[in-house]
Amino acid sequence: MRVGRRTTLALLAAIVVVSLLVRYPRSDHEVGVDSFFVHTLGQSIVANGRAEWILNPFSFFGWYPLSYPSAVPFLLGSSADVGSVNLEGSILLIAMMLDPVFALAVAFLYGMAPRFLSFSMWSASSRSLFMALLPALIWALLAYYRHRSILQLAILAVTFTLLIATHRLAVLLSIVFVSFLAASVALMALRILRLYFPRLVLQNSFRRVAPHLSLLGIIAIAAVMLFGTKVLDQYTSGELASGTQPQVQIFNLGISIARSSGVALPLALAGLVVTTRQWNKTLREPFLALSFLGFIPTLLLRDYAGFYVLPILAILGGLGFWGIIELFKKRPRVVVLVAVTLTLVVASFSTYVLGVEVDRTPEIASTTYDTSLYGKMMGTPYTFISNEGLTGVQFASISGGRILPVGGAGTSFQSPELLAFGFFSGDEVNGGLVRVSIQDLTIESDSIWVVPGIQAERDWVLILQSPGGNIDASLEVRYAPGFLLELKSAPGQFLAYDNVYCSELGRWAHQSAYEVYDNGRETIWLLHLAGVPKSGGGSGTCGQ
Repeated sequence: MRVGRRTTLALLAAIVVVSLLVRYPRSDHEVGVDSFFVHTLGQSIVANGRAEWILNPFSFFGWYPLSYPSAVPFLLGSSADVGSVNLEGSILLIAMMLDPVFALAVAFLYGMAPRFLSFSMWSASSRSLFMALLPALIWALLAYYRHRSILQLAILAVTFTLLIATHRLAVLLSIVFVSFLAASVALMALRILRLYFPRLVLQNSFRRVAPHLSLLGIIAIAAVMLFGTKVLDQYTSGELASGTQPQVQIFNLGISIARSSGVALPLALAGLVVTTRQWNKTLREPFLALSFLGFIPTLLLRDYAGFYVLPILAILGGLGFWGIIELFKKRPRVVVLVAVTLTLVVASFSTYVLGVEVDRTPEIASTTYDTSLYGKMMGTPYTFISNEGLTGVQFASISGGRILPVGGAGTSFQSPELLAFGFFSGDEVNGGLVRVSIQDLTIESDSIWVVPGIQAERDWVLILQSPGGNIDASLEVRYAPGFLLELKSAPGQFLAYDNVYCSELGRWAHQSAYEVYDNGRETIWLLHLAGVPKSGGGSGTCGQ
């Protein structure tokens, strides 16, 4: 079906407008969990003029201890400096910018994918930029195959470098390159068969049977990968159904992917049928089919699968959309009706899922934002000890102050924040390196080195469990704890891993420390500072 240039441009403009409207902020401030962690790193770059955690080139890609893929923190810091806006405004602008019939359908399906929408709504999470760059990589790969020039190779190299500097999920992109090579080999083999066995390959009976055999082959391989591996074991429980029966697991798998891709999933299945029935196949068809199959074993990573399968599903979904339209190409009115119906279904489903995701996405409370602004006004060089990780990283991202624990809600034992806040030096990291043995490396390994001597999470616990406010001298020197940032809902306690623990430091603070700030949700207590004697009072130990 042919679409005029003006119509194409008008539809692209409509997609852009709809994408911006859907992404319009529904909260007063940025949202997410990872967002505040990345915000804090960007804040460090702006304040120090450099990324303290970049100890060598591997650090930029997150392949070195106490490092993190740094493309997004650098993007935030540089855009804030160049645009003369604060980091929160920079995050909002970048989040909203990350974004014939087949091409339009792919653009619409990808731009309206629920997971992409939810991670590009005032969030600094590196996964949003990762998802935005993935289609560019696939385009660059196919463009290089069509026109093998230095320019196309450079574009491919730059795109791939940006991706691996954005998120550690980039390791799974090896599947895309393997599928690309396998598709090239398959296409070459098909050409050889046509050259040496034209009577067999070109006869009508073979051409009629080949699409069905190809589709059956894809279904068979997919079934073996699903049922012959432990993929389905990750989907025994879900919000709508739970159980070990295969039909329940497949149902949960479908729901999980649909939450990320929206209607692109069923359209992608239709797109697989279209790829097998295409005449004069190019590299695109076998590449998409092999990539689809290659990503099936990686669905073991249930929490991350929705981020990296989106491009393949969107392209296959675009083929499915185009294939459905082609069925009615001789009836223009029906084509318009079908196209409008599919568009409304895609938009409605994505909007519904987005609403669910937004309701579940944490955002910084206005009271916590006020507390953070007060902390920024204090401008103290001393460290705030938080009794809850997410509140702590939210406070650090807005106030620019030093915080413990690091890593946000996950209360990590190692994090680039340890270098950004000056808790550890690069020499200490380099001097404590231990190489990981090959047999201990897994797909979840961040680096081939570890620094076993750095345990910030343990230090955080030791500080909070210091009886009578008597913090160990070595921890005093390293972290310079000056204030306790406490959620009033957990007085004298600290929260980690959905558990509640007693905080002897918190109990001592309630009896003996000076209350600096209280807004009804959080309290800031003044602890012992270097050179300042402790105030008297009871010990307030957990045993009492």
